[in-house]
Amino acid sequence: MSRHNSDRKSGGGGNGNNGGPGRDERRNDDRRRSGRDEDDGSRMRRDHHRSSNGGSSDMHRGMPGMGGGNQRGPMSGMGGGYRGAGSFTGMAFSESELMGDLPKKKFTGRCRLFVGNLPNEVKEAELKELFSPHGDISECYLSGKGFAFLRMDTRAHAESAKEVIDGRVIHGRQVRVRFAVHGAALRVKELSPTVSNEMLYHAFSHFGDVERAVHIVDEKGRPTGEGIVEFERKPSCNEAIAAIRDKVFLMTASPKPLVVEVLEPRDEDDGLAERMIPRTSQLIKEREFGPRFPARNTFEFVYGMKWKELYEIEKQRRAQLEDELREARRRLEADMELAYQDYQAQMLREG
Repeated sequence: MSRHNSDRKSGGGGNGNNGGPGRDERRNDDRRRSGRDEDDGSRMRRDHHRSSNGGSSDMHRGMPGMGGGNQRGPMSGMGGGYRGAGSFTGMAFSESELMGDLPKKKFTGRCRLFVGNLPNEVKEAELKELFSPHGDISECYLSGKGFAFLRMDTRAHAESAKEVIDGRVIHGRQVRVRFAVHGAALRVKELSPTVSNEMLYHAFSHFGDVERAVHIVDEKGRPTGEGIVEFERKPSCNEAIAAIRDKVFLMTASPKPLVVEVLEPRDEDDGLAERMIPRTSQLIKEREFGPRFPARNTFEFVYGMKWKELYEIEKQRRAQLEDELREARRRLEADMELAYQDYQAQMLREG
């Protein structure tokens, strides 16, 4: 009891004066511990904020006003899970890298031809002899079921062979030559106007060897926001699609992600030839009449006008929907800009 009172009076070994240095030291220790706890808490909050944003502190180092030199913010945070996706570092493309000539590859998927309606007696050697005057051949697959695939060295040579050989009669059969479907191509959407063919090529090369990459432009040379990427191998194409669908994939400083999908082939050159249409009863019925302008108040005219009214309604609704979507995009762009400014201010305060 007396020892306890003595300790209280002495302040734990001090010299009096309301507890003296002993109490002050405890207060200082408490302050230091509190300061460390606050620092640790701030760091934990920052770390949590960064992790919840997919590594956003690193991601924004390459964005305007965030410092960090030439790191390419749009592509950091692409994280593992995919062989190609894990190789993105967020570094900006150098001028020399983008201004350099892209490799001109031969024997690509765009040079592959389909040959149909072949007679059964045609041999591989005969087929090669037929096509070889137009260019070198690296692949010749004869199915034995009336069709074959050949791969020419260049697109121009493949076009030349197609132009000359399509429709030629071989052993009594008229063969068909078409460009084969490219099985490793994808369409890219939501491209920034600042993304060039070269940027697209180098970015998607992380997923595998790229044969061709183009940002499509309109008749005036203005970028359309859509592009095509053709890989050498199907697994590379599948990997790119899976990675970009599962994650947010960015190409520039804007956090506006790309959209990719399998490129659906469309034959806009040859179209539907008469000889390709099956001779069915439906065809015979449809072709009982030819081109004409029906007289007013006839059955054909009345229902023709009903169809035209429906066409116009569809057109107006599409235009209305497009206007609504454009406005939604504009609002999201504005919200994103304000949120980014708030984010910059927060990072400066926490930095």
